[in-house]
Amino acid sequence: MTRMKLVLLAVTALLALTAGTAAAATTVPGRTGDRVDADHNGYPDAGVIVEGHYYSVYAYDANGDYYWDLGDGRVYKTVASIDDLDQATLTTCDYVVNYRGGFDNDPYMDSGEIYNHIRCHGYDDNGVYNYQIVNQSDPRYRGNPDWSIWGTWEFHVSTQSHVGNLVRPITNV
Repeated sequence: MTRMKLVLLAVTALLALTAGTAAAATTVPGRTGDRVDADHNGYPDAGVIVEGHYYSVYAYDANGDYYWDLGDGRVYKTVASIDDLDQATLTTCDYVVNYRGGFDNDPYMDSGEIYNHIRCHGYDDNGVYNYQIVNQSDPRYRGNPDWSIWGTWEFHVSTQSHVGNLVRPITNV
């Protein structure tokens, strides 16, 4: 899998923390702990930190077809199921997504951090990837445009098997 495709998938995994439809608008995927929602709009109020953990799977084939179960009830796809993908050229990427941050009374994660662990296997890719994405509210945020995803979010860690960390973390050496 190309680095650009993984970056797009990491960004989309972050977007999976948002409500995609009105029906799904009242849940924050995988969330645990207290959820204060004084105005009952379905989103944690400003100042409330939410932690979550969920799984996602993205599968694709050499024909360009794909099946992506975001793990919160939403599925993006060009085929009805993973079984409908070309099994001879199938690649499957399993995601474990952990996050901690604030939604500030809207459907988007506005602050905090996201950690994606991705294990791909199959025709196109047999790698392991780990991404830690932080918001400018996190003390590890550096404001480095080379690692910016969009706006005020950037990669803090970006590792891939047999390559290492693609982001040079700041160390106190």
